[in-house]
Amino acid sequence: MKITRFIPFLLALAVIPMSAQTALKQTTLTGAVSANQTTIQVASASGIVAPNPFGGPSQTPGFGTTLLVDGESMFVESTSGTVITVQRGANGTKQTAHNAAAVVWVGSPNSFISTDPFGPCTAANTTNPTIVTNTAFTTRPRYWNCVTFSSGNTQWAPVMTTGSITPAATSAAIQTAAQTFTVAGLVTGEPIAVVSAPVPTSLCPLTSAQVTAANTVSLYFTTLTAAACTPAAGTYLFTVARFIP
Repeated sequence: MKITRFIPFLLALAVIPMSAQTALKQTTLTGAVSANQTTIQVASASGIVAPNPFGGPSQTPGFGTTLLVDGESMFVESTSGTVITVQRGANGTKQTAHNAAAVVWVGSPNSFISTDPFGPCTAANTTNPTIVTNTAFTTRPRYWNCVTFSSGNTQWAPVMTTGSITPAATSAAIQTAAQTFTVAGLVTGEPIAVVSAPVPTSLCPLTSAQVTAANTVSLYFTTLTAAACTPAAGTYLFTVARFIP
């Protein structure tokens, strides 16, 4: 039996938009990868670099690149265009087969951590998101962000973010309609909950949110009068239900 566990978050605290974070890059596999294969091919090698032999091995934080595919970490050993030679099952993760088009997260080794962070953080020194690769308690990696609360404290929070967005004006009709935005790390169909949002525009508030595609959230705004209305701009934050095996 699988038990749903929502990552906790304090709903009463408003969140100020994050600044100066580095967005974690993504690409995809161009072909299927077996559990023991040590070379993979990706759609884009942007941001993927081999370790500097004079600066330290790839597994040393700050050197080389780490990839994350379906929860498996891989250390980059060398590159040839979009063909990457990797060390499989890094950071204690399990070597598994991966399908073509699987999402590949690309980042420095310190973008991927093994335990949930807590306490104060500095946004400029973190990535959006920072990924916890230890899946002992959930079937997928967990995503964290460094956010500043209305109190002025900047802390780690187990949330995903749209970043600062400006929704388009709604049609001049009484209706509920969706607008889509990118939220890195979302998986199609998984349940989410909005935990922080800008103060809503009174005549076109946010009424629901749904993951409608990989890395994509649909925000549903309800127009309450037969006049165009622009929903609130700002940063929307979400928690995601993960599953305990």
